[in-house]
Amino acid sequence: MAKLKSVICAYQIEKNNEFQGTFNIIGVFDNLIQPLFPYPMLNLSLVLTFEDMEKDMDFELRLNSPDDDLINSGVVRVHRDPFGTGKTVLNLEKFLVSKRGKYTMDILEKTEEKLLFIKTADLFIADYPPQRRISSEEKARILADDSLIQHVKVTFQPFGAQREINVQINLDKNAPVEPGYLTIPENDRLIVDGVEYDMTGVRRQFEWIFGGPKKKPEEAAAEQTPEEVKTPLA
Repeated sequence: MAKLKSVICAYQIEKNNEFQGTFNIIGVFDNLIQPLFPYPMLNLSLVLTFEDMEKDMDFELRLNSPDDDLINSGVVRVHRDPFGTGKTVLNLEKFLVSKRGKYTMDILEKTEEKLLFIKTADLFIADYPPQRRISSEEKARILADDSLIQHVKVTFQPFGAQREINVQINLDKNAPVEPGYLTIPENDRLIVDGVEYDMTGVRRQFEWIFGGPKKKPEEAAAEQTPEEVKTPLA
């Protein structure tokens, strides 16, 4: 019975036309870190390698969400090489990473009579950026120095939203918020136009900027400053 030898996840995988049996792989990853979900990927590529193959074989592949819901499925034909191994490449355009958690794939050998389960393979884990721990002493030091970044202003448009959202994140929770900007509530749940967004990852990502040096006026004129970030978070 054939076995799954390995699975590689990447942003793009293409066949190399110069060297037989090889691939050009761009952006290999095991963990997908994003500040906001759902997160639409332009492309998700997978290369699956099988071993102990006795012939060309068909495999049914079932891609699962972190809740074990079926996202997509299909059957691929894998050709055996002289050494009993075979590879197949999947390019999934506009793949939507709907939520945090582990994404998996069920792999089954497909014969004329039945399906034989081979393995459930882990593909990648989607999660927020790591949380920054700021001590009271460090916070006081940053707030006492006006040359350091003490707040971040973010403009972004969540996936599926009809408009951009302006958010201001302050190191000092009692600091004023600029007109036209929203602040993230204590529970990290922000409601805009009746839709609730989990802003945990957004807060975590931009809290890492606190305490960094502010740009000088001449630098700020040439580019956006760290405390005024416009970014497509999703």
